[in-house]
Amino acid sequence: MFRTRRSVMLLVIAAAVLPACVLRGPMTQTFGFRPKAMRDGRTTPTEWGWASARLDTIARRDSAGGLLAWWGPVGSGVAPCAGALLLHGKGKNRAEMLAIGQALQGAGISVLIPDYRGYGGTEGTPTAAGVFDDARLAYRSLRERLNDSTLPMLVVGHSMGTALAARVTRDFQPTATVYMSPFSRISSLLRSQAGALGPRMFDTTVFAFNPAEDAVAGIGRRMVLVGGRDLLIKGSESDAFVAALPAVPVIRVPRATHEGLLTAPEAVSAVRDSLVTWAGCSTGGGRGLEH
Repeated sequence: MFRTRRSVMLLVIAAAVLPACVLRGPMTQTFGFRPKAMRDGRTTPTEWGWASARLDTIARRDSAGGLLAWWGPVGSGVAPCAGALLLHGKGKNRAEMLAIGQALQGAGISVLIPDYRGYGGTEGTPTAAGVFDDARLAYRSLRERLNDSTLPMLVVGHSMGTALAARVTRDFQPTATVYMSPFSRISSLLRSQAGALGPRMFDTTVFAFNPAEDAVAGIGRRMVLVGGRDLLIKGSESDAFVAALPAVPVIRVPRATHEGLLTAPEAVSAVRDSLVTWAGCSTGGGRGLEH
């Protein structure tokens, strides 16, 4: 009797686990990245109320179409005090970073917001290696657009974008990096959302986003923002990321959801004010005197 029950239990477990193992590759691609296209991939920031920015393209060797991006340089005749690369999250597109982009541009910082391959209006299929490459490409493009190698470089990432921001920070060492709704490792994030079966359902060697490992290699200033009502990335996950970074300032916005963090006035102000200070921008916008 005992052996029979044990056999049945093993069959049930196998029936649940084996299909997940077989399907983990397709599931990782479909549900892991979950790219969100815009209704009109070539929509301009003006159509979203950002008249001082424009739709642009970042050339990419492996695609004739390149990366679509919103480019928000500071006003004509005004030298930027810094450049900021804004990296959106999983299942989103460049429009997600609109409020922060406008705030930074208004403070004298030129802003670049790319769509990775497969996101927004950019062609292609997302992969971990691919979106990491796209983030690095966008960083180099921003540096070239500034026409001044001495200007501070700033990076802001949200959710999955924190993993890209951490990799860019590790590779290029910008002046400052802001992590919004970060997580420590993809395996622990999946476990927090789906229990022990989570890592078995997704191929964490392919969907390899482990921002805490890269973030610790950054030497610039950094800050973390966390929404108190974030149901996608639990507080324990963001806390694990924070624990990996010594003495990193944390801004907690109690009423902000995962996506709402990007538009919460206190969060937008905290990002703008901190980056303006760390970049040495003058309070009136444009390039600070110390540069």
